[in-house]
Amino acid sequence: MALDVLLDSTYLLPSFGIEVEGLTDAHIRALREAWLRGLVRFYCLSVAWVEVIGEVCGEARRAGVEVGDVVDAAIKSLTESGLYEWISPTPEAIKLAFELRMAGHRDVIDNLLYATSLVRGMVLLTMDEALRAFLTERGFSTENIMNHEELLRRLRIPIA
Repeated sequence: MALDVLLDSTYLLPSFGIEVEGLTDAHIRALREAWLRGLVRFYCLSVAWVEVIGEVCGEARRAGVEVGDVVDAAIKSLTESGLYEWISPTPEAIKLAFELRMAGHRDVIDNLLYATSLVRGMVLLTMDEALRAFLTERGFSTENIMNHEELLRRLRIPIA
């Protein structure tokens, strides 16, 4: 049975040619291999576009390049490849996201990602250790949170 994995927006950035510290091409190939073998199903939260658009435009501005064709290809890959299923937060997840915000976690997108993963029984794939620490400090479960290396170890997928 495949493991349902909700992706933090960080994992979408390589589709736009943006390098992410700690996420290598070998990691990306291993994650794709896990999907190809039917070990995981990857989900993306529709509101993640808010972070992705901001990050991609910021990187393009810093590099002095136009986004144009790269954006077209990346959007097509992310929405039409079949690798990712796009979902929206449920009302229950939105309520939990409010609770997290009131508890002091200011990143609303991360709150929605965490809440959606918890409510839907998914793994939240993120490298955000500050989120994990906040949740732990406030008594929220972090059993569903993993980074890519933890996930690949759990799935016994070698990183080559």
